Amino acid sequence: MKAYNETLLLNEYAQKMAQKWHSERLLSTEQLAEAVQSHAQVPYNPNIFIKIGLFLFGNVCFMFGGGFVFMILGEGGGFAFTALLYGLGVTFLLLRLIKQKQLHFAGVDNALIYGIIGATMPLIFELYDALKINEFWVGVLFCLPVLVVVVYSFGEPLVALGAFLSGLFILASILMKTPIGKALLPFALMIYAVVFFVVTRNLSQKSSAFYWKLAIYWVNTAALVLFYAAGNYFVVRELNAELNGLGSPSPEVAFAGLFWGFTLLIPVLYLYGGFRWRNRTLLLLGLLGIVATILTVRYYHAMLPIEWVLILVGVVAAISAFVLIRSLKTPKFGFIYAPEKDNDERFAIEMVVISQMTQNSQSVEKGVEFGGGDFAGGGAEDKY
Repeated sequence: MKAYNETLLLNEYAQKMAQKWHSERLLSTEQLAEAVQSHAQVPYNPNIFIKIGLFLFGNVCFMFGGGFVFMILGEGGGFAFTALLYGLGVTFLLLRLIKQKQLHFAGVDNALIYGIIGATMPLIFELYDALKINEFWVGVLFCLPVLVVVVYSFGEPLVALGAFLSGLFILASILMKTPIGKALLPFALMIYAVVFFVVTRNLSQKSSAFYWKLAIYWVNTAALVLFYAAGNYFVVRELNAELNGLGSPSPEVAFAGLFWGFTLLIPVLYLYGGFRWRNRTLLLLGLLGIVATILTVRYYHAMLPIEWVLILVGVVAAISAFVLIRSLKTPKFGFIYAPEKDNDERFAIEMVVISQMTQNSQSVEKGVEFGGGDFAGGGAEDKY
């Protein structure tokens, strides 16, 4: 069951797009006002400071309420049972709160979601102890269904990231039990990252997955980070030494050339994907990957002091930025350095969408027309 009202989320998205187009002078003020009026009902979305305050307030309320419940009910049925009962009560209260106050990640609901997850943990811990399981990853496996259910119901991005990392931990724990598993660990993690990247990328392009768009974006980005980290030579070599107790300095690893290739090529691959798909996240991760690659090379093959390396990298980056800005004053390969302005084709497409938004107030209920956006890139499908 989806806890949040999806129509309100679609209205919020429509308003953001209308405001964006208005800032680009694709919509007049009157059209913007009409679009906002057509999608007037949006969830409560305070600024970041109020969100933080509400988050802290939600945590205090949850803990105070928990203490009050335990004081009234005691632990007659067991601590885990009382905690679970309290968690169910908070879930009911949260659903009512979301419906009445039209919340969506306003801070207080996030705090209560985390609290509800925490309220289920005592029961899982008791089950873990009762079964006399010594494997920690099994306990994480017990927690995973709870996280998946919460992600499905609330689409909370931090919980989605927790579920992703829980699966990663389980996989790594199983592989590290045997020498062959340790040897295959980097490749298994890279495959794990690829699977999640492909799945989340496909989901991000489906309007039916709009409800979970933020969670999908977080997991998609985490998969990209994991893919590079798992293939990075420094990470593989140092982690191999740590897991096998080989001490320092760490010895050379098998397939060193392959991991050097991953270290050098993955950032280039990210940059290519970023330019190919107009994806800012890939571009940013590609640039960060290049920095990590330079630091990796420098760590094992220090030719210059780190100060000189940083200065040279900074100079190269500044010169590259200057050359690109100068060069892209005129369009090259579909890129230009200029504020976004009217494009006949894009203008026509967006105006069709806007006409649907402004002339038919019922269109949102049938599904928003997603104009070529790819939120895996945080809206990076647009020109830049």
